Amino acid sequence: MLLLLSLSISAATSLTIPQIQGSGTTSTYISQSVTTTGIVTAKFIGTGRVGGYFMQDAIGDGNAATSDGIFVATTTDNVAVGDKVQVTGTVSEVGGRTQIGTITATTVISSGNLLPAVSVQYNPDSWNWEQYEGMLLQFNQTLYVTSNYYLQQYGQLSLNPIRKYSPTNQCLPGSAEYTAMVALNAKSQLTLDDGISTTNYTPIQFADATGTRRTGERITGLQAVVDCVSSSFYIYPASTPAFYGNPRPTAPVDLGNYNLKVCAANLEYYLPTNYGQGYGAADATELGKQQTKIVAGLLAIDADIYGLIEIEEGQAALSTLVNAMNSATAAGRYAYINDGGTIYGTYTKVGYIYRTDKVSTYLTLKDNNTPSPMYRKKAQAFTLKSNSQRFIFSLNHYKAKSGCSSATGTDADQGDGQSCYNTTRVAESTSNITFLNTCKTFYGDNDVLIMGDLNAYAKEDPIQTLVAAGYTDMHRAFHGDSAYSYMYNGEAGYLDNVLANSTMKSQITGVSVFHVNSDEPTMFEYSSSAYQLNMYRYSDHDPVVVGLALGGTNAIENVFEHDADLKPTIVDDHFTVLHAAGSVIQIISLSGQILSQQKSTTDEFEINVYGLHMASGVYMVRVINGNSISRSMILKK
Repeated sequence: MLLLLSLSISAATSLTIPQIQGSGTTSTYISQSVTTTGIVTAKFIGTGRVGGYFMQDAIGDGNAATSDGIFVATTTDNVAVGDKVQVTGTVSEVGGRTQIGTITATTVISSGNLLPAVSVQYNPDSWNWEQYEGMLLQFNQTLYVTSNYYLQQYGQLSLNPIRKYSPTNQCLPGSAEYTAMVALNAKSQLTLDDGISTTNYTPIQFADATGTRRTGERITGLQAVVDCVSSSFYIYPASTPAFYGNPRPTAPVDLGNYNLKVCAANLEYYLPTNYGQGYGAADATELGKQQTKIVAGLLAIDADIYGLIEIEEGQAALSTLVNAMNSATAAGRYAYINDGGTIYGTYTKVGYIYRTDKVSTYLTLKDNNTPSPMYRKKAQAFTLKSNSQRFIFSLNHYKAKSGCSSATGTDADQGDGQSCYNTTRVAESTSNITFLNTCKTFYGDNDVLIMGDLNAYAKEDPIQTLVAAGYTDMHRAFHGDSAYSYMYNGEAGYLDNVLANSTMKSQITGVSVFHVNSDEPTMFEYSSSAYQLNMYRYSDHDPVVVGLALGGTNAIENVFEHDADLKPTIVDDHFTVLHAAGSVIQIISLSGQILSQQKSTTDEFEINVYGLHMASGVYMVRVINGNSISRSMILKK
């Protein structure tokens, strides 16, 4: 009998797909000829593609430990998605994938069958990839794009049930909450792959009409098949994914009723005369591309004062940008502050550009070079011409978190999430506190606005040092945990800070991060092959824009007093906002993404959520009316 069984198997044994897959990591039928039946769920046949199709048992065996799907390796395109087929071939394991290859027979039994997608919710704490290998899954949840780093090279996106934030942006370094968030962020994510093995394939399968796919975008109800390649698991979409949310912005929003607009923008090494040093543009051609993107971004912001970071020392960077901005708008509209410095190697500084018709400088520029780096902590008082009101704009670029191998003593990485040179950055904050107190006396004004790339997230020591000295984190005052201006390793946070003392805080009407850079793929940078002639991805940091009612009062302490009301709060497809005339109404996910923004035209304004693809769960509704804001929660059924 053993001999007869062996001969039977060699002559192609009829088995179900779950039987072939088995409950282990490899099939027990390796190198044996089998015949099996299933429904074709997805095809990837053609030049540069995975090379085959996936088929799935329409019923399954009811055993969660055995997969109901399998890959059929073939270059012959003789089946269609929805076909029920019978296949005969040889079982093998290739890079962790169980597959049927060397196909000797294929029979289409019927066509147009319903696809046997299995409804799941991805939870990295209780996920078993082997259980789903080769299967078509429908993810019954909303997934966020958390990384697009490999979008161009490999056609891949990282997806996660939540958007990931930098732990020290939300939690005190080294705290139990910090440790828990580090562990949460480290959990595996879904890798959505285009099923194309050719690198740098064009057109990019997951790109939208503008060529991008931004982090923070979402997809709900994704259908995809699971594959294993080189012992790593990927999911291939069974149809074109329908992403939504977080579109490319065209102008800053949520600035309130301001009379002055202030911006701080990191330009990522803008070196107009010193290129080719390993930082910034490599040559004149790249410089032209870089400058085109930067000027487009700055003009879209339309600020009255620009604080620019990572620009070349000397005056060439500022004068070149001013000339370009004036050429694009009006002669003499913009001017820059000449700090008297000259070029020194590849070092960068911070500097100011301002609108001559809106503001004037008051007295002279002040530098704080203690401790180094030099020329990266400045202050200047500006006067608003329309009402002669004045404030002090402190512009900064603290010591970076790079070059850790050279850091010694307490500046070495302490392993608490703040990286290296944290002691130097704390010293910069401490020095700035004293420096700005002298600036108040020098300029005869108490209103201080601190902006710039402090190279520290919100809960890190340099920021908390400023908070302890009486400065308020204005990102948090307006946006809570949802603010970000920078992406690193798929984690969002803000290194580009906004802080204000008590008298300045009361004059701030809004803080807006203009997300034209951090959410965009790096392939759009001026030095990359997919360069686009627009402002998107002109830097690795987003610019931060602040609205000021200079000389007025914006009672942030009373920000929750607006009397808007929601009916009902348990929502099926619509709800009504009462007392809403003239208000801006936003629906925001708990991860901080604005899903909808509408301007109310009536006192009872109905919001229809049917087309927003909102998964079941809790959302925040924010109603903005002038300088007052109301926040309420809704439960989407």
